[in-house]
Formats: sequence, structure tokens, C-alpha cells
Amino acid sequence: MRIRPPRLKEGDEIRIIAPASAPDMKNLSRSIARLKKSGYRVTLGRNIKKLMQMNQLAAPDTSRRDELMEAFLDDHVKAIFCARGGYGSIHILPLIDYDAIRDHPKIFVGYSDITALHLALNAKASLITFHGPMPAADPDKFSKTDFKDFIDILKGETTHLNSDVERIVRYIIQGKVEGLSMGTNLSVFASLIGTGYLPDSQGKILFAEDTGVTSGDIDRYLFTMKLAGILDKFEGFAFGEFKSYVDPEDPMPFVEDIIEMYMNSLKKVSIYGLPFGHGEDQMMIPLNARVRISYEEPYVELLENVVD
Repeated sequence: MRIRPPRLKEGDEIRIIAPASAPDMKNLSRSIARLKKSGYRVTLGRNIKKLMQMNQLAAPDTSRRDELMEAFLDDHVKAIFCARGGYGSIHILPLIDYDAIRDHPKIFVGYSDITALHLALNAKASLITFHGPMPAADPDKFSKTDFKDFIDILKGETTHLNSDVERIVRYIIQGKVEGLSMGTNLSVFASLIGTGYLPDSQGKILFAEDTGVTSGDIDRYLFTMKLAGILDKFEGFAFGEFKSYVDPEDPMPFVEDIIEMYMNSLKKVSIYGLPFGHGEDQMMIPLNARVRISYEEPYVELLENVVD
């Protein structure tokens, strides 16, 4: 049974933690000011307050695990925001007490490398989690007018995902399909194949994005998912932004061409260009939640309440 975290209320405590790389303190400070101005109490995990950086990680593995568990087990904390991604989330997956998290569900927000934690929490704790902006990575997002839409989802006041920004969303395979959401960073997703921390893809809708990759990398990730029997189990696909690296001396296909090739082979409903990834826009995507995707507006619809 999937678990919905308790909804956020004005005046609640939001804990910011660093389960991966160390955050930029200037950006973090800007976002904290915005959250406080919105009426929330903000506290920091001990690894952010104490200078414990190690090889660009916020702290050693056990310390990052402890900070995560302390946030979940603290009854005063109502939401957990990851300060940033980077790398290293995968290191703490085997150290986490998923039963304890299941017994103390909280709103959990982040993206990029935090995808490893989303997938593990979805699979091992049955928790609904949230792909969304991170305080030290997206300070401008916390100042935008649509920040209220983001918070309203966590407060349970709307199920509107604000996916109708002013951009053209294209489709590869036309249609509409429903399923549980799963994602989002494709390279992190592929790295968990065979580890036991990846949810079953049967009946799911994959939300995918990536950065710093080549089209060859995307081909490799998708083909690995195909070989593992994961790719063809998905009901549909929703692709966000891909920041690809292009070497002019080693020409390769466009990322879009690679994705189109796989989607045409699968013949599953698939849309491309949604506002999430490592760009300026960061739409909220509840993960492990029932959604519908469509080739026409609204491109993504949330079909259930995701907080209690």
C-alpha cells in the first residue's frame, strides 16, 4: 500500500538536508529567506551547519544517512527538502532504515542525484515523494510566482501540476495513458538496475531527464533498461529536458532522435519537452503517484491526493 505523507501547513518546520554533494551557502540562504517569508520555520541538517565536506560530498556516508534519518524521525519536521543533488546519494541507500521511514512518513523533495533516494523510498518504504526544486540549486525558483503552486500541492490545496508553461510540448506516440509515476534522472535510474532499490516498472509512467550526457549515453541507458526487461513494462513515457554534451569532432545523433527511435519501437504513449530537468523550469512531479499523461493539454494530470 502506498503511503501519503501528512500535508504541509503554514508555520510548519521544513528541514533542509544535504544527502549528496555540499550546497552553495549563498544560494541556500536566498531560498531559506523565501521559505521563511512564506510563513515556514526552516531548520538545517547538522551536516550543513557543520563543515564536514569530504571529496565534494556534504559529509561521510554514515553522517549523511544520519542526517536523513534524523529528519524523518523528528516529529517537529513536516517536510524535508534536499539542498542539492550532485553525487553520492547511492552510497547511503543500504544504510537507510526504510521501516522507520514508513512509520514516520514526511514530504520529501529533490531531483537530479536525489533520484536514487526517490526510487529507493518509493520501492522500500512505499512513500509518495516529490520531484521539485532544491534550495541550494534553484534559488530563483523559490522566488518565482509559481512557487505558490508548488507549495499548494504540498499543502493539499491543489492537484494542478502547473505543466502548462509557455513552451511547446511535442508527442512521439499519440494518446493518453494512466499509471504510477516513476523517475526522473535517467542515468541515476539506470545505475540502480539489479540493485534491489528500483521499483517494478510494470504499469508505471517513466518521467525522464538528464544533464551532461551524450546521445550515446542515452542510447546506452535505454538499451540497458531494454536488456533488463524494464523498458517495455512501462505504460507511457514523459520526457523533460536533456542537456547534452556535443563534441563537434565526434558527431552523434541528437538525443531527441535516440528517444524517438526507442519510442517508435515500443509504440507506447510518449511526450517530449516537459518543463523539468536541469533547466530554468522545475515542475512538481509527485512520484509513486497516479497520473495521466496526454499528447495534448493538460499534458500531465495528477489523479489523486498525494498528501493526507
